[in-house]
Amino acid sequence: MELAGLSLGGGRGAGRVHLASGERSGSARSSPDPVWVVDREDRSPSAPLDRTIRGIVFDEPPGAGEPSRRFAAVAGLPADLFREGEPVEVDGDRGVVVLEGVREIPVVTAFLRRDDGRILLLRRSARVGSFQGRWAGVSGFLEDPTAETQAYREIQEETGLARQDVELEVVGRLVYARDGATIYTVHPFRFRAVRTEVRLDWEHTEAEWVDPTAIGERTTVPNLDRAWRSVAPPRLRKG
Repeated sequence: MELAGLSLGGGRGAGRVHLASGERSGSARSSPDPVWVVDREDRSPSAPLDRTIRGIVFDEPPGAGEPSRRFAAVAGLPADLFREGEPVEVDGDRGVVVLEGVREIPVVTAFLRRDDGRILLLRRSARVGSFQGRWAGVSGFLEDPTAETQAYREIQEETGLARQDVELEVVGRLVYARDGATIYTVHPFRFRAVRTEVRLDWEHTEAEWVDPTAIGERTTVPNLDRAWRSVAPPRLRKG
């Protein structure tokens, strides 16, 4: 599947993933034709990078002087989307990374916000096909023609709130969440809840209006925190 990031140029390169977090040697000889994946804990290796490197993937745009222009490079993709040694291609000109053998499932996640700033979290039941017992926003597989219409449909089905009961506030950037050989492409939304009394269907057992910080304190579906940051008010996007 293709992962869309930020184009840093340098053409194209293909190889196998080398997770470079915490590595300071500057050597990439641990695997043939490596593609380095660098997270925020290791913004720039201290030694010159090996010429055998086929590409670099940064979780965040690199700073000035970092070695992004000498290799095919893409930014904006978290390191936890990759597994050591798996085949990968980096297209630095298009800002795309291609992972082989990974299945993509597009989904929507809608956060409902009350006027007091609290958001709605739902606890998934034992009857759903994945992530039973975990907390999530209003979510579902993308089956409608657009993610926005799917979000409205999921809100109706999972909370009993009709279209006139919510107001769309923010459409967030795509968020990726990996579970084994599956990557969920998450389309995040934030809605203001005009009416706040919810009626759950079979997919969930509990509903709570919580402070957004509660996302980090609960066992949630993968990367729910990132999905929230994609749509959160600017003052709440850190952490």
